[in-house]
Amino acid sequence: MHKGLKYAFLYTTAVIAVGLINLPIVFIIITSFKPLTEIMQPHLKFSFTPTIENYKMLFSETFYLGKYVTNSVAVASLSTIVALGVSLPAAYGILRFGKMKKGVAFWILSIRMVPPVVFALPLFLLLRLIGLIDSILGLTFVYLTMTIPLSVWVLTSFMDEIPKSVEEAAMLDGATRGKILMKIILPLMKPGIVAVSILNFIFVWNEFFFALLMTQDRAVTFTVGMARFITGYSIYWGAIAAAATISIVPMLIVTMFVQRYLVRGLSFGAVK
Repeated sequence: MHKGLKYAFLYTTAVIAVGLINLPIVFIIITSFKPLTEIMQPHLKFSFTPTIENYKMLFSETFYLGKYVTNSVAVASLSTIVALGVSLPAAYGILRFGKMKKGVAFWILSIRMVPPVVFALPLFLLLRLIGLIDSILGLTFVYLTMTIPLSVWVLTSFMDEIPKSVEEAAMLDGATRGKILMKIILPLMKPGIVAVSILNFIFVWNEFFFALLMTQDRAVTFTVGMARFITGYSIYWGAIAAAATISIVPMLIVTMFVQRYLVRGLSFGAVK
């Protein structure tokens, strides 16, 4: 009886906590289906006639959000892939060849700790000099300054859990460093790679400051496009709620497909 009450209390507490955490998301989804007259009411009402006009507005000629979504997917995917391509060999080199591996990894991570506004002017002038302002490639280059340091730090921690004896056995069989990295290290680090990829993708997908500063029209991302629903004449709250709802969907889809690897990656190294 006592054990049953204990589990009932724990599950009830967990349900309440999850409900409170997801309450803003539920509120945004409900608001996205409300007409503007209902949204502007001073009191919260759950009884209303649902409408999809807010979603239609997102893809109208005035606010065509499809281009912004495409830009965000392209920038987030490219930034994640390039960051992994650079960070994996960098982490392996720091861990296996660096004399002060912890100091080097922390120094790289310290770049990520600097406030983004510090990099804003130098990066803007650099992109303007090489003609990459308002381009997918230029925005990707900007995000690499933040995704690579975090990726190197996290991947170094994951890689440190792999025994050196595995590599030594492969070297005795004639494997090169490159083959060891591609054929042995990468498969063993799959959970960590997935976890880092999702963290980088989410960061780039939600980033607003650099996207606003470095783009004008061609490479405008989803977050900057959402801000354009705030005009000098009106604030389209329904369209903003609909856009916020759509922005959640890619993260849910990605997380659902890689949930198994994500949980293993986030707990990697907790129990040795």
